[in-house]
Amino acid sequence: MFYYIIKKSIKNCIFTKLELNFNLSEITLIDRKGIRMFDQTIAPYGTDDPEKLMDKFYKAGNEMLLTLRNYITNPDNRKKARTWGSIEAAQMVGVSNPTFRKLLETHTNIPGIVIETNEGNRRIKKFTLQAINILREHANTKYNRPIGSKPLVIAVSNLKGGVGKTQTAVDLGKKIAISGLKALLLDFDGQGTATLLSSGLIPDLELCYEDTITNSLVSDPEKIRDIILKTHFDGFDIIPANLAIQDCDLLLPNVNENNQDTLGSPFIRLSKALKNIKDDYDVILIDCGPNLGILTLNAIIACDGMIIPIPPSMGDYSSFIMYTASLKNLFRELKDKKLEYLRILISKHSGNNEAMQMENMMREQFGRYILSNHMCDTIEVSKAANEIGTIYDVSKPRGSREAYRRAVQHLDDVNMEIINHFKDIWGRQAQKNVTTEMEEVVNG
Repeated sequence: MFYYIIKKSIKNCIFTKLELNFNLSEITLIDRKGIRMFDQTIAPYGTDDPEKLMDKFYKAGNEMLLTLRNYITNPDNRKKARTWGSIEAAQMVGVSNPTFRKLLETHTNIPGIVIETNEGNRRIKKFTLQAINILREHANTKYNRPIGSKPLVIAVSNLKGGVGKTQTAVDLGKKIAISGLKALLLDFDGQGTATLLSSGLIPDLELCYEDTITNSLVSDPEKIRDIILKTHFDGFDIIPANLAIQDCDLLLPNVNENNQDTLGSPFIRLSKALKNIKDDYDVILIDCGPNLGILTLNAIIACDGMIIPIPPSMGDYSSFIMYTASLKNLFRELKDKKLEYLRILISKHSGNNEAMQMENMMREQFGRYILSNHMCDTIEVSKAANEIGTIYDVSKPRGSREAYRRAVQHLDDVNMEIINHFKDIWGRQAQKNVTTEMEEVVNG
């Protein structure tokens, strides 16, 4: 077991207002016997024992993640619920400031209201999402998915890595929760980045095999209810992942291991599992890995819709075209498959001329299937990720408040466009359900 010796106190590590920076020269990795973890006499370009070296990298990296996470979340070592001030909270509840104050006077024992001390040493009242949702109920301003509509299962997928799938899925899930709806995020990528950014849990240190979806897909679909984790965002839950879910790629195709006689085809396991929990949520998001393995195939078969993030660059565009060829072959086999929602999200937009030209070309080709708003490539995303979260976790921005405001606005524009699409779909479903019921009454 490795641990860190920091030559200077943790308080003397460099934390600028702009972002979190550790002075790595002050950190020495050693084992319990005081021997240096990395041999300084190692061959300059390689290693004679790559297995041992990779094991050291793995242990050192996880320990560093744990150290950083514990510092950021000190003293509880768990992410805390974000809070909003009274003016922001009133806007989120959907009432004027005087009405908001009257709500607080009328309802005095609302959980989720906390007292914080500001920079001027004044004690001020702050509101968590839990408190805001309760106030929405009292004010009768909370949006509820209409009766007769169905939860939406949305796969966030692309064949290529690094296009913004995880960021899209996590931020959309949090914005759905901020809007007063209930979202579940399934992490289907063994890297566990969505798990880390959503919960602050270190996937391979704080989660075990049984915490992932593997057993639910391989042996018992009803176990899916036992692995749902609440996050620090009220209304946003996750099913976490770590390297253990890679076993699905080995077990599900194996006729000797996949329990096909009792559970049926390995490609519909997620569909079976989601039936146990689907009605508990408004939206279920699936963060797919950058592949078309059996987990991604399960996600696409189970989903009602897809969001495909594509950065405006020729390499990412080319990869997407290859992905459409694979999807065409898949949907050919799924004769009755329909998608209630399909949108391309232009992600990681740099704003330069080349990106603008690529965006224009993509919009000419794919038209209305591209979201009107795009996701900007901004340093604010990296700053939030360095604190093991996303922009929606940040209540006090580090650095330029204006840069943070612009980043949040871009994020809100994209996510609210998607959420409004969902609301329109639910409205159509509810109306169709009413029409069907009326026809049944008329026809006896």
